[in-house]
Amino acid sequence: RYMYSDEIDLEADTVLATLYAAKKYIVPALAKACVNFLETSLEAKNACVLLSQSRLFEEPELTQRCWEVIDAQAEMALKSEGFCEIDQQTLEIIVTREALNTKEVVVFEAVLNWAEAECKRQGLPVTPRNKRNVLGKALYLVRIPTMTLEEFANG
Repeated sequence: RYMYSDEIDLEADTVLATLYAAKKYIVPALAKACVNFLETSLEAKNACVLLSQSRLFEEPELTQRCWEVIDAQAEMALKSEGFCEIDQQTLEIIVTREALNTKEVVVFEAVLNWAEAECKRQGLPVTPRNKRNVLGKALYLVRIPTMTLEEFANG
C-alpha cells in the first residue's frame, strides 16, 4: 500500500518484515519509517532482538540505540525472552561487551538460557553436552573467573 499512497500504518508484529521488504526492494523512505518505529518501541525486553535485527539490516543508528538500552538495563535485557531469540554472533558480541552494567553471573545465566533455547530450535535434547556444543566459543567468552564460586555452582 505504501508504494501507491505514501501512507504507512506500522505495527509491532509486522514492522521487521516490512523493513526487510523495504531493504529488498530499495525503498529508503519506508525503511526509515520502520527504523523510526523500532526506535520508538525500543525497550530492554526487546533490545537484544532489535540489536540482532539492526545488525542484519545494517542499521547503525538503531544498533547504537539498542546498545544504549542494553548497557543501561543489561540485567533486564539479558533476562528477557527476546535474548534467547538472538543469533549466535550477536550473543558473542553481547557477552564480550565491556559496558554491560550487570554481574557476570547474569551473563552466564543468560547464556545458559540461550543455549537451552538453541537446543530446542535445533531439535536436540537439552543436555549439558548439547548446550556446550550449540554455544561453541560463546561459552569461553563468559568471564567465569570474575564470578564467585557460589555463583558459578548455582548457575
